Amino acid sequence: MARRNSAARPRDMVISMAVLLVPIALIVWWFTVTPDPRPEAVDVDATLTRAVAESPYPVLRAEGLGEGWLPVRVAWARQGDPWITNEPATGNWWQVGYLSPEEVYVGVQQRDGAVGDFVSATTREGRSLGGSVDVAGRSWERYESDDGRTRSLVHVADDVTSIVTADTDFTELETFAAALVEERA
Repeated sequence: MARRNSAARPRDMVISMAVLLVPIALIVWWFTVTPDPRPEAVDVDATLTRAVAESPYPVLRAEGLGEGWLPVRVAWARQGDPWITNEPATGNWWQVGYLSPEEVYVGVQQRDGAVGDFVSATTREGRSLGGSVDVAGRSWERYESDDGRTRSLVHVADDVTSIVTADTDFTELETFAAALVEERA
């Protein structure tokens, strides 16, 4: 049986524990920390070409956004075709979304036909703040969700509703809306 070291002090016990715990902590950290993956870019051009060819209205797309913007979502469905929810599209529906350099999702959705439910769902049941703002030749109405997190710009013309939405301020949203150009067949 080993006898107790009479010269041992509490400091020695702390050092021994650190020698054991530091490598264990490093091993646990190494195997549990995973970097956040950056989403992969989607190919907007193929879906945009199809949307422009089939759409009865001009389709909006962003141009000249600058470095760091990443297209992460794109979808097109004609009325009655399956939408991203696998339900039939309730209008001719276009959607494109980008991740900003600050990793904020900015989405553009367009649809013809009935406006009410579309605006409500896309703006997260936002309320109109009244008035309008002119950006790049279009008149946009400002919407904000009840929790103040999501802001949207809504443009209605010729039975087509266009919505730009993001969890950012209106200045950033209007700057993005200024980069939108119309594509038509």
